[in-house]
Amino acid sequence: MQAEPVALVINAGGASLRMGRRKALLPVPPAGTPLIVHVIRALKSLDISDVVVVANDPVITDAVVGLEGGDVRCVADARLGLGPLGGIAAGLATCQGWAAVIGCDMPLVNAAVIERLMQMAQETDAVGVRRWDAIVPLIRKRTQTMHALYHRDTLPVIEEMISSGELSVRTLLAQVRVRYMTEAEIAGIDPAMRSFINVNTPEEWAAVQPLLHCTRR
Repeated sequence: MQAEPVALVINAGGASLRMGRRKALLPVPPAGTPLIVHVIRALKSLDISDVVVVANDPVITDAVVGLEGGDVRCVADARLGLGPLGGIAAGLATCQGWAAVIGCDMPLVNAAVIERLMQMAQETDAVGVRRWDAIVPLIRKRTQTMHALYHRDTLPVIEEMISSGELSVRTLLAQVRVRYMTEAEIAGIDPAMRSFINVNTPEEWAAVQPLLHCTRR
């Protein structure tokens, strides 16, 4: 079976209420690069077919398109208020195969972790049929649903869930074939699990600053 394309989907559709300002535009040291651009650049080395930003705020989309030279496609949620599941749906609607869905609020995202997820996504059964619909890290018994891969084939399931008012990504995972990436599998790549750190509050953003200074990209 030929390897299917993987698009990088960055979800920036949230309201950032706890942060008090747009998380996607937080300034990353030393140059003050918008966080969403920092995340994209950290992952551009991957073998990806496309980069898609899901954002409803034109300030975010303008910043990304301008700073990345137009090399990013931007789409809006089809409907507002659907949370992360809506962002996954909007991204998948633009993809032909897999989508590596990453939150815009993960400043230490590690391309090597995503690459391993992409390798898992290509696993097939004895007759060469794709084995999985989603590849999801499991950290401290919590699914990392916005640091995961989803196949385009999950989109009809998501759309049916949305139509019925069910917006939990974990409910989606209960209905599809999931390959969970364990902590043991991640430890050899990212021992401190920093790729999964996200920032939702000013305090969390302040706490991650020393790590950003140590890992300037």
